[in-house]
Amino acid sequence: MTSSVSHKGGPGLCPGLPLSLLMVLLFPFAVAAASMGPSVSIPATDAVILQMEESGQAAPAQAVMSAEDLVNQVRIHIEHSRATGSPRPLGLAQGLLERLPQAQWTGDVYLMRATVLQRLHRFDEAEADLNRVLQQQPDNAQAWLTRYSIALVRDDLETADRACQYLRQYRPGLLAESCTQEVASYAEQPEQAVSKLSRALGTASGAHPVERDYALVTLAVMASRLHLPEAGTYWQQSLLQDPDDLYRRARYADWLLDQRDPETVVKITQGYEPIDTLAVLRAIALKRTGHPDANVLSEDLEQRFAEARWRGEFLHQWEYARFMLDVKNEPDAAFIAARENWKTQRAAPDRELLIRAAAAAGQPSGLNVSSDDEDML
Repeated sequence: MTSSVSHKGGPGLCPGLPLSLLMVLLFPFAVAAASMGPSVSIPATDAVILQMEESGQAAPAQAVMSAEDLVNQVRIHIEHSRATGSPRPLGLAQGLLERLPQAQWTGDVYLMRATVLQRLHRFDEAEADLNRVLQQQPDNAQAWLTRYSIALVRDDLETADRACQYLRQYRPGLLAESCTQEVASYAEQPEQAVSKLSRALGTASGAHPVERDYALVTLAVMASRLHLPEAGTYWQQSLLQDPDDLYRRARYADWLLDQRDPETVVKITQGYEPIDTLAVLRAIALKRTGHPDANVLSEDLEQRFAEARWRGEFLHQWEYARFMLDVKNEPDAAFIAARENWKTQRAAPDRELLIRAAAAAGQPSGLNVSSDDEDML
């Protein structure tokens, strides 16, 4: 498979903001020292043999790199994966981490590995690393934000709320308000939570631009889940803020399909065919508009999925389930993939897909379906 972008969950580290920008936001004084969290003492003798080429690929070992520099290079791989949607840089990052003896690992190193594992959907392992970080650095806002993001994807609202409370304690402001209102939007007055965050964003003129962007993406995610008409405006604004962000482009395209506007989806996905998530959404739009290129892209995607399974790189079941349901019209296969996806991914898009696939296949979804859910069918 060529590339894929995490299409689920809130706008945390994986789907939303670049890791480097969140680092600037959460730890402005640590950036000069290029550390990922509060200052961590790394002995000068702690080093591994590694060299990075300009392409971001690991090169043959030719230079000594300190553990602190290793963290920076792992971050480059994470950013490369986020920017391209490819999981392969994450494998390179794991290879780098394995070069450092476990006895020399710091909180920063564990946080980097937790982020890599989060992007690979290995959430239990990521949580174990976050526990190690927070035992050493209980005020590490980056770690709490990562835990919050993972909890939302897993539909673990209790853990998400607890992580948000710690984030509010150690990093009060618009970032904490974003997670507070997002958790509140799962309660009895969800639209009130959207209004509160919208007002907070409107009055937080002095907030860091990254913090404001995080709040805007959070609003878009909340409004989409609640099927509010203002979701489209929030996605448009967030995409204007960062047109290269694959997550918000994919979520906006998905929202447009839900609004029966495939023509716009065709426009905003043009040129993004190498990204599997966007290619699937484009294939759906091409089919719905009767575009002459629909069959070509569909055949290409079939080949990508087959090759990914052969290589053992089949990370995103959501994309395959969506492809089988809305492009190939094979609900049984879509239901199997959607059910498999639900084992680890339990955000709103995963829930909606499982309900639709189950209904199309004539199978029980295993979920409590509300009247709002029935409106999707």
